[in-house]
Amino acid sequence: MPSLAAATRCFSHPDRPALAICVDCHKPICQSCSTLWEGLHLCVGCLAKKRAGVGEHRFFWRSTLVVTTSAALLVALTVLRAWIGAVLAEAF
Repeated sequence: MPSLAAATRCFSHPDRPALAICVDCHKPICQSCSTLWEGLHLCVGCLAKKRAGVGEHRFFWRSTLVVTTSAALLVALTVLRAWIGAVLAEAF
């Protein structure tokens, strides 16, 4: 991993001093290229990859929640229908 002292210029902006090194790709980045993500410096490209991964992760849990809720409702309605049928059968 390169040290900040050895790479003092931004990878994208050679005219600007490097503020940090991206924790994913290890490129030196300036203040305008650096974004803190969970306390770590990331460049624009690596940040986009992280955000895309978070979106996929959220989609997975959201779809799992929808499927689980739908299955629970189906089971509850089936039990309710059976109970109503039993009650009506006793009444007549």
